[in-house]
Amino acid sequence: MEVWPALDVADGRVVRLRQGKFTEATTYADDPLDYLHQKFDGWPSRLHLVDLTGALSGQFTLVPLIRQLTLKGVRVQTGGGLRTISAIEQALDAGAERVIVGSRLVADQEFRRECLTRFPEQLVVGLDVHNGRVRLSGWREEGPLAKSLWRQLVDQGFRRAQVTDISRDGMLTGVDESFWREWAVQPGEIGAGGGISTREDLRLLQSLGIQSVVVGKAWIEGRIALAEVR
Repeated sequence: MEVWPALDVADGRVVRLRQGKFTEATTYADDPLDYLHQKFDGWPSRLHLVDLTGALSGQFTLVPLIRQLTLKGVRVQTGGGLRTISAIEQALDAGAERVIVGSRLVADQEFRRECLTRFPEQLVVGLDVHNGRVRLSGWREEGPLAKSLWRQLVDQGFRRAQVTDISRDGMLTGVDESFWREWAVQPGEIGAGGGISTREDLRLLQSLGIQSVVVGKAWIEGRIALAEVR
C-alpha cells in the first residue's frame, strides 16, 4: 500500500481545511517548496498535491510548482481544478505522474470518453464523499450517489479512484472503518483519504485491501512519523 503525504495549496500557501470548509483553513507556510524541504530535511519520494484555488475557480494553478517538484525527483499526483483536457495536459507535461479529476467527469460524457482515450494510465477519478454522495466544485455542490457513480465509471473503463471521506477530512479523528469496508469491496483500485491520523489507521486500511492512502494533517502535525510517508 502506497502512502502519499498530502499538501494542499491555496493562493500559493500551504493550508489545511476542516471537513472541506474554506472558512476553517489553517495556514502552515507561505512557500510550499521551502516547507517541504524543511519538514523532510530533503524531499519526499512522492506527494499528493491539491490546488484548492483551482478547485474553487476551475483554473489549475500549480504547473510551476509541479515542475519544480519533479525536478527534485518527487513523484506527484495532483488534482483540484483539472476540468479541461488542456489543464490535464499541462499538469502531465510539467511532470505529474497522475492527475485526479472529479467534478466534470460526473456530468460530461464526452469529457469522460476523451479522458479515457488520452490518459488511460494517468487518470484517477476523484470522489469526495459526504453522506454517501459525491461533492463537486470544491465540495460546494451535491452530486450523485458515490458508489453508483463509481461502478458506472468502472463499466466505462476507469480503473482508479481517490476517495475522500469529507466528514473526517482534516479532523484527526481516525478513519470510519465501516465507510472503508464498503469501499474496499468496490471494483477497481481504491485510494483512501480523510481522517487518517495514526499508524493503526494505516494498518486497518491496508488490511481491508485499500491500494493507497493520502495522509494530510497527520503528517503535518506530527501524528504520523515522516518515515511512514516518505
